[in-house]
Amino acid sequence: NNPASGSGMFVNGPIKEGELLYSLPWDLLIKADDAPVDGYLEAVMSCGLVRSLLRELCLGDESRFGPYLKYFHSFDESGLVENWSDDGYDLLMEISGPDWSPSSLDCSIYYYWLDHCDGSTGADPLERKAAEYVATRAEDFVLIPLFDLANHRNGHMNYAHVNKKIEVVDGVGADGIATRDIAAGEEIHHSYYLCPKCGESLSNGFGTRSLLQNYGFVESMPQRWGFYLKNDDLDETIDITFDIDYAKPGAPPGELDLRWDDGETPKNQNELIHLREELERLEEEEEDELNNDDDEIPDSEYDVIRRYLEARLVAFRKAVQVATQILGTEAFRSEQDVEKDEGNKIGECLL
Repeated sequence: NNPASGSGMFVNGPIKEGELLYSLPWDLLIKADDAPVDGYLEAVMSCGLVRSLLRELCLGDESRFGPYLKYFHSFDESGLVENWSDDGYDLLMEISGPDWSPSSLDCSIYYYWLDHCDGSTGADPLERKAAEYVATRAEDFVLIPLFDLANHRNGHMNYAHVNKKIEVVDGVGADGIATRDIAAGEEIHHSYYLCPKCGESLSNGFGTRSLLQNYGFVESMPQRWGFYLKNDDLDETIDITFDIDYAKPGAPPGELDLRWDDGETPKNQNELIHLREELERLEEEEEDELNNDDDEIPDSEYDVIRRYLEARLVAFRKAVQVATQILGTEAFRSEQDVEKDEGNKIGECLL
């Protein structure tokens, strides 16, 4: 009964792989007016689907989607980072460092609605909420009751958390299908970015940071992390991606496994030096920033920032540990370490 506790979808009894979890006919889906024949969405959201949702909302009790619209009204858009306080957003951007796009607010759902969908400028807050709901809940050009009750979790490493896929057939309906055996009482999960229809999210660096930026939450394990840094003066681009998960059963408690992008071990020592420097920066942020004496940052935002920093620290500590084992400690000597050693050598010569 606590609205802050969240919600999810669970099974009452055992389910076999391939079994139908739910099936919804075409007329029980809210559909976009602008859906193409191939049904593939390449934009932030479907403008036509937002308008279809707004039409149903205007119908109120006369809409045949009444129960589903109650779920829409329970959607708390204040949790999306683009709706955070300025101070909360600035602290999150500072902690995330070079991975966070300073221009992300200019590319927000709301601005997309205004610029690409010709939405009303601030005239109707319901429009903004509908746009943000579609961007974070829709399956391309349709809204599917039950589909968005399932929470996100990846399952591409050591544990198969993902156990559901969705199949939408134009003009027929939408089916939720078990992708593995599911035990009684288990929660239903699907992935927001590692799925057959996730498109460019599979290859464009979308991961734990992007989920927070787009959906407002820090994902559980497994996670995908990236570190991107471009230095125009040195004509240097650092681009590192890795996945992290709890180790397989039988490993020591709390042990983590790490997998580099495409299964390749790190080769560029200079990249890994930057990786260590990023870890050092995060550890400084942990010491300096996580004393919430800023009354302008709501506790809800600050709690998310803390979880994000803690998760990022865990991931980058593991990345540095694994990379050190592969390339040796010499690869991670920072400029300060080198200067310190050179100073010691000079002192030895003087003696």
